[in-house]
Amino acid sequence: MIMKKTWKWMGSLALGMAFLLSACGEDNAYTNALPKDAAAVFSFDLMDMAQKCDLNDQAKQSMGQMMKSSLKGNADALVDKLMENPEESGLKLTDRVYFFGASQMQMGGVLVRMADKGKLEDLIAMLQEQKACEAPADGDGCRWTVGGGGLMAWTDDAFMMLAGDGGNPKDLQHQASMWLRQKKGEGYSGTPEFKKLEDADEDVAMVTALDAMPKSYWGPMTMGLPADLNLNDLKLFTTLDFEEGKAVVEVEALLGGKFKELLQKQAEVSGELDGTYLKTFPANTVCWMAANVNGEKAYELLRENPTVRQELDNSMMPLDFEAIFKAVKGDVAVAMPEMSMKPGFILYADVTNSDFMRTFEDLKPMLAMTNGQMRLVNKGENAYQFVAANGAMLGMGRGPVSFWLGVKDDRFYLTNQEDLIGREVKGLSLKDCDWAKDVKDKHFYLNVNFQALAAVLPQVPYVSMLDYLSVESDEPTKARMVLQLKNRKENALKQLVQIVNN
Repeated sequence: MIMKKTWKWMGSLALGMAFLLSACGEDNAYTNALPKDAAAVFSFDLMDMAQKCDLNDQAKQSMGQMMKSSLKGNADALVDKLMENPEESGLKLTDRVYFFGASQMQMGGVLVRMADKGKLEDLIAMLQEQKACEAPADGDGCRWTVGGGGLMAWTDDAFMMLAGDGGNPKDLQHQASMWLRQKKGEGYSGTPEFKKLEDADEDVAMVTALDAMPKSYWGPMTMGLPADLNLNDLKLFTTLDFEEGKAVVEVEALLGGKFKELLQKQAEVSGELDGTYLKTFPANTVCWMAANVNGEKAYELLRENPTVRQELDNSMMPLDFEAIFKAVKGDVAVAMPEMSMKPGFILYADVTNSDFMRTFEDLKPMLAMTNGQMRLVNKGENAYQFVAANGAMLGMGRGPVSFWLGVKDDRFYLTNQEDLIGREVKGLSLKDCDWAKDVKDKHFYLNVNFQALAAVLPQVPYVSMLDYLSVESDEPTKARMVLQLKNRKENALKQLVQIVNN
């Protein structure tokens, strides 16, 4: 795992690059240096992002003064040259800049097209004068130096910075030279995944490979999946684009082998949303999430996993899980209507019958063995209240805890606040929100209302600038996330930069 300070350093570098933009791009020989076994590759359009920031002359001047204040000697003249003409850096930052993680994420790097090697070496000489790096050396077809806790290496075509998880940065020189000598098609640039990165015109694009990352990262994500799945067959392609008034993230799963078969089965579990539960909650609901579920197909899919099947068949809970699952068919929604010290939630699910509720009677003998610490109380036909004297027994906070569950009007409900059951909406509902039109026919939809949060959390800065966050999926391999700001006229990146600056 890359050390936090390494990524912080790389992030600072990227921010600095955004202010040092040069002229037009040429061929893509520099991308040959990307390592073929990269766990993750990020592509940044710094030119477009800098334009969207719309930095004024005063901001650029402040940037120049900040750079000067951290340097000594004759650096002022070079800084002025860089601010006046960024090409003096020697780097072609109008071409996409690449960040990558390699070797099980134990090494990270930055790759930039070279514009003028002579001008770059002038910059390196200035850094050496500032004792920010060592004297450059020749080695294995490239020039290199060490500084800032990492290694810098370059050729006529490419400039690379590498940092590892501890160790001497000089030890990375051989690896850097090997990558810089790669020919077309030898490295990551020869993969189908790179083609997607190359074709992306969003501000940021990235590909992450699950199998190339440390097990501590992907282990929790693969729990419950068949053991014979080849993790090399699963990659994620993600883009981020800053638009007027919103930031948009799109995610696509790139699947191969048995992952395709698994996806086909998962697709049968989820149908298209009707939006049934939009009108059930007020427009100022803090959080709302919905999916369309075929419970019978979901149960069949769960049982295909040996571990899950064993848990279901040998569960200490005397419940008829099959009957419960098979009753669910249609929209399922869970919501947190309002923010409070003890936020309430309620889940609704379309069900085909209420017969499965009888299985909860089977819980009573087991609960009776707790000497009153846990009870299941009848609250009418097909309705129960579960009571725990101490929530700590359930992994929750201390003190008494209650849940209400039942079936009413062909809807199963589960909540921690009884007054939420069937609560009537007075005034506008979620169906009246501008995003509600996007819910129907999606397989999944989530919305977080920042304006509702701002009303109860006025002390939290900048929340009021945000409108909502939505996450949606209209097909199994793709998802879309939108961060909508209140100001819909200015670019989202410009607004977010203003938040940081303030």
